[in-house]
Amino acid sequence: MAFVTVARLSDLVPGRGICVDANGKKLALFLSDGKCYAIDEICPHRQAPLHEGYCAGVEVTCPWHATRFNLETGEHKSPPAKRGVTAYKVQVVGNDVQVDV
Repeated sequence: MAFVTVARLSDLVPGRGICVDANGKKLALFLSDGKCYAIDEICPHRQAPLHEGYCAGVEVTCPWHATRFNLETGEHKSPPAKRGVTAYKVQVVGNDVQVDV
């Protein structure tokens, strides 16, 4: 695993996600409460794009069926999804947002 630059910090808006590519993996990238988070882009329930979800604190809510995921751990916090997603380590170097994939 190695850190890969996926975005510029200036690309992120607090509480809103973007979809990024990290070595062929689609990830949802968020800036919330001054910290960056990255999780798998696709909800395991019906393949919704998680970057379009509502983000508050350390949770994102799936835009299609409202499953909540913890941005730090990837754990699902409510149905209908029956499992979580992968959460990735994120670091900011200068203005570069890097994800460990």
